[in-house]
Formats: sequence, structure tokens, C-alpha cells
Amino acid sequence: MTPRNVLFGPVIFCTTLVGASAWAAETIAGSGQEMNLERLTEHALMLAQSPYNADAREVPDFLNELGYDQYRDLQYRLEQTLWHDQGLPFELSFFHPGYLYRKSVAMNVIDTDDRSSPLPFSTDLFDYGPQSPLIDQIPDDIGFSGFKIWQRTDNQQLQRIGLFQGASYLRAVSSFNEYGLSARGLAINTTSPAPEEFPDFTEFWLQQPRLGDQEFVFLGLAEGPSVVAAYRFVLHPGTPVRLQVEGRLVLRQPVEELGLAPFSSMFWYGENSAHRPADFRPEVHDSDGLFIETQQESFWRPLSNPTRTRTDSLPGDDLKAYGLVQRDRNFEHYQDIEARYHLRPDAWIVPGKGMQEGTLRLLEIETPHEYADNIALVWVPAQTPVPGEVFNYSYDLYFGERSESAIAMVAATRYGESLRGDGSIEFVVDFEGGPLTGLSEDSELEIKSDIDGGDFIWQNIRKNPFNDTWRLNLRVMPHDNIESIRLSAHLKQADQRLSTTWRYWWQ
Repeated sequence: MTPRNVLFGPVIFCTTLVGASAWAAETIAGSGQEMNLERLTEHALMLAQSPYNADAREVPDFLNELGYDQYRDLQYRLEQTLWHDQGLPFELSFFHPGYLYRKSVAMNVIDTDDRSSPLPFSTDLFDYGPQSPLIDQIPDDIGFSGFKIWQRTDNQQLQRIGLFQGASYLRAVSSFNEYGLSARGLAINTTSPAPEEFPDFTEFWLQQPRLGDQEFVFLGLAEGPSVVAAYRFVLHPGTPVRLQVEGRLVLRQPVEELGLAPFSSMFWYGENSAHRPADFRPEVHDSDGLFIETQQESFWRPLSNPTRTRTDSLPGDDLKAYGLVQRDRNFEHYQDIEARYHLRPDAWIVPGKGMQEGTLRLLEIETPHEYADNIALVWVPAQTPVPGEVFNYSYDLYFGERSESAIAMVAATRYGESLRGDGSIEFVVDFEGGPLTGLSEDSELEIKSDIDGGDFIWQNIRKNPFNDTWRLNLRVMPHDNIESIRLSAHLKQADQRLSTTWRYWWQ
């Protein structure tokens, strides 16, 4: 994973970018052709028999040489949105190729009879501002680099919902209308020693909505050196935003690691960071933890900015849900009026078919600033598909503010060297909510804990009288010549589990 090859403010940037295939105008996307997922899957099978064409639809150098501010001058005219003034529930705007988006993506429209026709590029769709001298140099068939989905509100204002731009990256807004972490269509070799691949969304087919539609449907094709994938997406606006994903992928060649339903996020420092930069903000991150819900229990794994890159393997069989969330919503803990980190969305997956047996892999990369995505999460199937065969899978992807479960959750994790000066480390974990709410301070709670790489010297749980949370203290002595410790703990009362399981990897 290239660190933070993605996010800066509200725009996605990626050093491995959107490509497009050259077959579109001649076959499936030809005007009047019927289009659906089955037909796209057939074409994916055909494409998988040929080598990946990395040079397709290259953007001219003069556009690639644009700087950040110059590229931002290329603004889509919102009065030119697709289906503008038709009274339909959804409208689309498009992104210009150039800057870091060095290959274009083909766009097509599927009408209400399921017939597809290409959507042509035009410089008339964009306001070039100071870059208007470029207009005469731009080829007529250059194409786009992505698209943004809008919804008409009751007062007829355009409300942004989400966007697709940059390799297979996609995002949707939080309930506070803020962007944050990204999802991806596919991730190849993200946590393995093999070179990482970034499959590109090369083409989209956008289904024209009907009056009164509550969902937006579209198809996508992704390609890379090792894979071709056909997708059907169904977007449901709301709180949270829900994206139904049905994927059918075909490997061109064996891969070391196939990552499905991936996420990319950023964690620079937080309350669990022992070493902080000289920054006025107490915390800086898009997400502060990974949650996992299995059929039997739930886990909370706080994120970290490690001193060196590391990968953590976590339970991945028969998951009910998992994702990266921004649990801390208190502005006072961030103090960032511009970035508004306290409003960043959570994002989570509810697995469907083809995602029953596998492993979650969490990649954490050291980063010196907030301008790099240094967190990646992928679900890796236990059995990698056979090249040349179609692998079917599905899941629901959510962006928004996730409702907590009935069980007590981890509110905060902190640690530091013990004041005793004996080399021990003290971990402080705050639990809140669920069955802990309203328990008296004399309630007898049981700590169930485990450790690898050290020994527990002391454990204690008590109620915090100032905020109704329960504080777990763990004092740990690392083993000799051990540089990392893995810990887990949860709370019980009699035979009842009261809390999620806290898991931590200290280095």
C-alpha cells in the first residue's frame, strides 16, 4: 500500500490511477446494446484470457503535469449534471483527467430499457478558470477520471452522497456530510511481500433512475495485471449510506494475496500514542479503531502509527460485520476546525456470499504526517480462486455513524511506562455503555485477560466516578529481549459477558 496515496481534503489522489479498456465502443458499450451484470461477467472472462493493457487511454502529458491547484481549477459545471432538470432523484457530475489521474475511464448510460450508450466527454462540461488556454489542446475523446453522485433534497438542493475516483477507490459522506476514509474495489498483495497491485475501475455503466427511485444502480469493470472484475452496485442514500456490492472476479494469473472489500484510512496519533509530534491538536486520525463482530463475540482493536510497518492477522470466519470507525466524536479531543476529524465517517462491511471463510489483515505503516493513508484493511479468502474461473462474492458497505451494540464498548486506550521505574508498562482501558451503564461502584466485575510476550503484574477494574465509564488497569512486565506484547481483555459478571474484547499490539 502506498502511504496516503489517496486523501487530501475532499479530493482523492492516487499514484496508481484510473485506466480504461479500449474495447468499450466496439462491443458492450456500443449504442443500443443491452447491458447487465451477466453480460459484463462474460466479457470479464474474455478479457482475463489476454494480458492487461496498462497503456490504454493515456492522458496527454500537459494534463498530467498540472499541479494540485491547477487541477482544482478544472471544475465540473453543476448545471451540466447528468439528468439535470429531469426531476429525477439522482444526478451525476464527473471528474476531469489530469494531474495524478493519468488515465481516463469510460462512462456509459443505461436507459430505462436497459440499453447502453457511451457518454461522450466535452470541454463544455467544465469550467477551466485560469486553465482555459488548455481547452484547445484537449482531445475530444479523452474521457473522464471518475464521477460523483448527488441527490436532490426536498428543497431541490444538490446533496453529495459519494464518489468513485482513483484506481478502485470510492467514498461516501458521513451523516455530518464529511468525507474520510476510503473503500476500494480490490486490493492485490497489500499485506504480502509481493509487489502490490492497484486494479483500476476502467469503465462504468450508469443506470438512469426513474421518478421515485430510492436507490441508484450502476455497473463497473475493474482491471489489473492479475485480475478482471465485474461489479453491480446499488447505492441507498440515507444515514448511513449503504452500497450493495456484487462482484464477479476472474484472475488472470495466481496472486499471493487477494484482498476483498478493502479499506484505506489514516492514523497519525491519538490517545494511545506514547510519542506525539509538536502539534497543537491532541489527536489526528480518520479512524481510531477496527471493530469485528463474529457470531460468538466482538473485538475492538485500536489503531496505531507504528515505528515500523506491521501486519496483524485477525479472525475472519463467519463475520457478522467489521470495519474501521471513528468512535471518538468529541471536538475537544481534536481541536481541528478545518479538517473536522471528529465528523469523519465510519465505514463497515456486512459480508455476503463467498465471504464465509478467511482472514482479516490489518496493515499499519509508520507515517510522519497526516497526508498519508497508513492504514489498510483487507479480507482474504481462505482459498484463493483458480485463475480463469469466476469467483462470486457480495457484501454490503456502509458509510456513516455506526450504532453501537448492546454490549459495553471500549471508549479509550492509553499506556505509558510505570512510575515505579521497574521497566513495567501500564495500560489503561476505559469501557462504557451496554450493561455497564448504571452499575454501582461496588459491583463485582471479573477481568478475563490474556498476554503474549510479557506477564501481568497487576490488574484492576473500577468505576470512574466522573463519567460513568469503567477503567481497566493492566500493569505488564515485558519478557527479556521481547520488543512487542499482545494483549486482550474483556469484562464479565458471573456468567454474563459485559464488554467487547479489547485487543492490543504493543511495540
